[in-house]
Amino acid sequence: MLTRNELEDLIDYARGNKPCDLILTGGKYLNVFTGEWITGDIAIAQKRIVGVGGGYEAQKSVSIKGKFLVPGFIDSHVHIESTCMVPDQFQRVALIRGTTGAVVDPHEIANVMGVKGLQYFLDCAEKSTMNIYVMLSSCVPATSHLETSGAKLSAQDLVKLKNHPNALGLAELMNFPGLLFKEKEVLDKVMAFQDRPIDGHCPMLRGKDLNAYTAVGIGSCHESVTVDEAKEKLEKGLQVELREGSVAKNVNDLCSILNAYSSPKISLCTDDRNPVDILDEGHIDYLIKLCIKKGIKPEVAYRSASWSTAQHYGLGRRGAISPGYFADLVVLKDFKNVTIDAVYKDGICYKKMEEVPPVLVSAPTENSVRYSIPGVADLKIDGEDGSYRVIEVIPNQIVTKALEQNIVATDQQIKPDIKRDILKIAVLERYGGGIPMAKALVSGFGLKKGALGSSVAHDSHNIVVVGTNDDDMIACFKWMLDSGGGFVAIDRGNVKASLPLPVAGLMTEAPLKDVYKNLKALRATAKGFGCKLDEPFLQMAFLCLPVIPSLKITDRGLVDVAKFDFVSLKL
Repeated sequence: MLTRNELEDLIDYARGNKPCDLILTGGKYLNVFTGEWITGDIAIAQKRIVGVGGGYEAQKSVSIKGKFLVPGFIDSHVHIESTCMVPDQFQRVALIRGTTGAVVDPHEIANVMGVKGLQYFLDCAEKSTMNIYVMLSSCVPATSHLETSGAKLSAQDLVKLKNHPNALGLAELMNFPGLLFKEKEVLDKVMAFQDRPIDGHCPMLRGKDLNAYTAVGIGSCHESVTVDEAKEKLEKGLQVELREGSVAKNVNDLCSILNAYSSPKISLCTDDRNPVDILDEGHIDYLIKLCIKKGIKPEVAYRSASWSTAQHYGLGRRGAISPGYFADLVVLKDFKNVTIDAVYKDGICYKKMEEVPPVLVSAPTENSVRYSIPGVADLKIDGEDGSYRVIEVIPNQIVTKALEQNIVATDQQIKPDIKRDILKIAVLERYGGGIPMAKALVSGFGLKKGALGSSVAHDSHNIVVVGTNDDDMIACFKWMLDSGGGFVAIDRGNVKASLPLPVAGLMTEAPLKDVYKNLKALRATAKGFGCKLDEPFLQMAFLCLPVIPSLKITDRGLVDVAKFDFVSLKL
C-alpha cells in the first residue's frame, strides 16, 4: 500500500512535475490491452511505471532504440525444488531469462518437512528480488493411504499460514478423486480457501466430474494432455496453464488453443524444469519461443506469459506496461526469437546472475534420509512363470501405461530382462518408518547396465532406484544414505556420476555451475548405460506419483491409479 506522500509524489511524477528515476527511450513497447507495439518512452519512479509517451525528465536515461519492451514474465505454476536449486539460486537464473515473478507450490519440501518447509519458502519469498507467490500445499501427502510422506498438513495447518503476506492461495488439488468422493480433509481445505485462488491438477478429468471440480472453486489446471481436454477445461472457465517442464512437455501439443480471445484464460508454466534446460533453452522465455514457432501471434504469447497470469491470481499492478504498474520489464533485441537484452525488476536493471541480490535465508540442514541399508534378500522378487504387470514409461510425459508381459522365472525369482527392456524398480521409505521395500517392473529406460537412483520421487520423495542388477541398486541406496539424498548413477559398484541434494534430499546450495555440470554428467552417464530417455531422473521421479495415470509405484506397492488402490505384480 502506498502512503499519502507516495501517492502525491506519484501524481507529480506522472504529470511531469518532478524528475523521474529512469526513462527508457526510443523503443517500442507492447500494450497487452490492445495488442499493439507502440513507440514511446517509459518513465519510471518509485519502482513503478509513471508515464508512457514523451515529455518526461529523469535522473537517468537509457536508450533502447531499435529494441522492444514487454512485461516481465510470470511462471504460473512451478516447483522450485524441481530445479534442484534453493530459491536464492533459482531467482538468479530465472530472473535474467525474463521471469520476474513465479507462482510457487513448495509441496516437495512440504512432503518432506511439513510446515517447516513451507515456512522456509515463505521466508525466502519475503527477501527475494523476484516476486515469489507461495501457494500453500494442499496435498501433503498426495494421497492418504497409498504412500508414506515425511509430513502431513491439515486444513488447520494451512490456515495458520494463510495470512502471511507472501501466501497467495491453495496449491494444486491433486487428490481430485478425494474431492469427488467428498473426503472431509479435502473439502475442509477447499472451504478454508474459498476466498483465495485454488489451483487444480486434474489430468483426463472430463464431463460431469470436471463440472463438479470446477463448481467448488478450483481455478486452474496445468495437466491437460490433449487439445480436446484443454479446450473443455477452457470452456468451463479454468485457467489453462500450458506447461513445458523437463519431462512433461505440452506446449507444442496444446498451444493451438491460444489466440487473442482465449489468451486471458491461458497462462504459461514450467512446473518441473531443471537447471540444465533453463540454462540451455530457457525458462518462460523458451515457452514463448515455442508458441511463436507454432504460429501463435507474439503479442498473444507475451500476454499469456504476463498479464493473463497476473489477472488470474489477482497480483495487482503487474503484467502490463502502463502507468501505475510495477516496472517489471524485459528488453528484447528480437521479439520473435525472444532474444533478451536486459531485465528490469521494480525499475532496476539486471543482465547477469551475479547482479541479483542474494536471498539471505538459511536452508534447513536436518537429514531426512533415514533407513537401514537393504540387502540382496530385500531386492528379490519371488515368483513363477506367468503374466506380470509392467510400468511402461512414456518419453516426455508423466503419465504411464500398464503393460502385461509374460516372464519366465529364474530360480523362482523374477529378474530384469535387459534384452526386452524390462528392469527392476524399487522404492524405499526414507523417513525411518521401517516399511518393507516395494518392488516392481518397468519398461522404457533401455538400460543395458548399472542402476540409477533418486531421492526426488514425487510427491513423498522416498528413494527410488531403477536397475539392471541388485548389487548396483543396493549401492544406490547406500549412496543416498551417505549423501542425504540426490541423484546417482552406479555401475559395478562404482559411482559414475552424482549430484548430492542435502537440502531435504531435494535441493542444493552449491553454485549453479557445479549443479549444471553434475546434471549434464548424470544425463551423459545414463545415456552411456543405454538409457533412451532425455531426462531419466525426473522421469523416474514421476513413476512414484499415484495421482497421475496409469500404473505407478510407491513405497507401499504397485498402484493402479484408476482404481486408486494397490494391485499385485503378478496377474
